[in-house]
Amino acid sequence: MKNIKYAALSLLLVFSVGCEKVVEGINDNPNEISSDSFEAGVLLLKGIELANISVQAGHQTRISGMWAGHTRGLILLYKSLAEYNISAEESNNVWQNAYQGVVKQARMLRQQTATSPKAKQYSGITKVLEANTLGTMASLFGDIPYTEVAKEEVADPKFDNQKFVFAQLQLLLDEAITDLGAAPNTAIPEDLMFAGNTQKWIKVARTLKARLYMYTREYDKAYQEALLGVLVTTDALVFTPPAIGNGSQNLNYKMINQRGGYWGFTGSHLDNLLGKGRNNAKTQENARLSYYRFDGASATNNKGIAAINTPMTLVGLEENLLILAETAVRAGKTAEGIVQLNKLRAYLAGGRAFIKLNAADALKYDAYVLADFEKGGMENLDGIPTDRALLREIIEERYVSGFTSSMAFDDLRRLGSKEKDIAVLPPFNSATIKQYPQRFIVAQSELSANQNAPKDAGIFSVTEVNK
Repeated sequence: MKNIKYAALSLLLVFSVGCEKVVEGINDNPNEISSDSFEAGVLLLKGIELANISVQAGHQTRISGMWAGHTRGLILLYKSLAEYNISAEESNNVWQNAYQGVVKQARMLRQQTATSPKAKQYSGITKVLEANTLGTMASLFGDIPYTEVAKEEVADPKFDNQKFVFAQLQLLLDEAITDLGAAPNTAIPEDLMFAGNTQKWIKVARTLKARLYMYTREYDKAYQEALLGVLVTTDALVFTPPAIGNGSQNLNYKMINQRGGYWGFTGSHLDNLLGKGRNNAKTQENARLSYYRFDGASATNNKGIAAINTPMTLVGLEENLLILAETAVRAGKTAEGIVQLNKLRAYLAGGRAFIKLNAADALKYDAYVLADFEKGGMENLDGIPTDRALLREIIEERYVSGFTSSMAFDDLRRLGSKEKDIAVLPPFNSATIKQYPQRFIVAQSELSANQNAPKDAGIFSVTEVNK
């Protein structure tokens, strides 16, 4: 990527979720902005948050969902993508959103607001957003530019090692937590997520730290961070699209509205799992299945996860509780693992996790007990060790709860070759392919412009953390 002095103009190419009212102010010519009249909260923070939403829930997430068996590609481009035929051009938008829309804008905002009374608030919030974006990018692509990004003197930023990037993002999140802890908890209306609430941003930062430690299999550290993370729904990082104009819509709705018939849910591995494999004496998934099952041909028919204004969760309670459950079991604390899993099941049973679209649909998530995972128990009919049976259920719940995020793809790569006894292994989408994709191809725009861009290793080349 060529470093640009004023990257704000490229931000405007980003947003599938933007709308005139939501992003009001960010279309101004950045060359007319001076530091003494600069109100970065108005001009940049909304755009940074919207860019991060696109990174977390946009095109790459849909592709990874098809590869993980969450959804299906039905015709034309999406059928080809589902069958692992992908080019570097498919990464251009996410690369643009991440580096121009989030990273450069976040660093410029911090620089321009260094003397503001809200400096530490802006700094902490934008560092969390930057870590969220680059953590996802490093997970999806492996080695990525980091240390030389946004340096004026560097025309071609080098690609940093994936593990190094994750370690640096942990430090960035530590800085964010320190900044937010020292910041005044004043209102920032331009913050679309929490209106500037520092304590909520700290909890999100902790869950993001836990997520990064899950990537690197530092499970003890992930557990400690998740204990301080998102433990109630009101602390989750969620964006509710205002649906007040073209572009301000739920991204699933927007995809279907633009490319009806390309993408579907019915017949996917997740559809089959929720319809058959998950139900037992303590679990009935009919209501969640109805909420998930979208009409890929007509956007306006959707009332569940692909409705025009359905909230999109970026860092949620479900993920945090399941991190606690998995890491507790891995540490030998099986009883606590069941407790954490049951906290999620109680939340699901309470009807707050998703909209129950049909009154007649069964919804049941009774608490599990240890005996359910012992040999011969309802969740261990094949007689594997008790802790492995419990882990298998936790990973399966991550697979289900992570719908429309990258969680299932992350776990497929983290566990698919090393822990097949607990991994969710969907059918392959091509008769000629017998291995799961491991990464995305670096954007063509980057390959063309950056002399330090690596030679494409192919989507089946394992990234460093999963070797």
